Amino acid sequence: MFENISNFFKKIFKAEGNKESSSGKEAKERLHLVLMQDRANVSADFLDMMKQEIIEVIKKYIDVDENAIDVRLTNQTKEDGTNGAPALYANIPIISIKEESKNEVKKQEIKETEEINNKEIKENEQKEDNTELKEENNDEKENVDNKVKENNVENNKEDINEQENLDKEKNLEESESKEENSSTDVK
Repeated sequence: MFENISNFFKKIFKAEGNKESSSGKEAKERLHLVLMQDRANVSADFLDMMKQEIIEVIKKYIDVDENAIDVRLTNQTKEDGTNGAPALYANIPIISIKEESKNEVKKQEIKETEEINNKEIKENEQKEDNTELKEENNDEKENVDNKVKENNVENNKEDINEQENLDKEKNLEESESKEENSSTDVK
C-alpha cells in the first residue's frame, strides 16, 4: 500500500521535472504521505483494512482483478495549484458483472413493479367499493323517496275522501235544512 502511494508521488514529482537527489525525493514523498495521512487521520493499516472491506463489498456484485486494484490516499489539487483536502482514490478493474447481481436487480425491479401494481389494484378496488356503496345509497334513497311519495299519495287520497265526505255531509245538511224550511213554509 505504501508503495502505491509512494509511486504516485514519484510520478508527480518526475512530471514536474524535479532534479533533486533520489533520497531527497523519497524523503519528500514520505513527508507528503505522512502529512496526508495525518491530515486525514488515517494510518497505513487503516487504509489497508478499508481497501479490503471495499473490495469485499464490490466482489459481492462484480468480479474484479484483485492484483490490479489500486486504492490510495491522495491530495486534491486546488484551482490555485496548492494541495487541498485528502481524497481516497480507487482504481478497481472490473472483469465481469456477476449474473447473480443482475438477477437480484431484476428480482428487485419485479418486486417493486408488483408492489406498485398491487397498490394500484387495491386503490381501484377501494374506488369500486366506494362506487358500489354510493350506488347502494342512491338506491336506498330512491326507495325512501318512492315510499314518501306513495305515502303522500295515500294521504292525499285520504284527504280527498275526507273532504268529499265532508262535502257530502254538508250538502246533505243543506238539503235537509232546505226541506225543513220548505215544509215550514207550506204549513
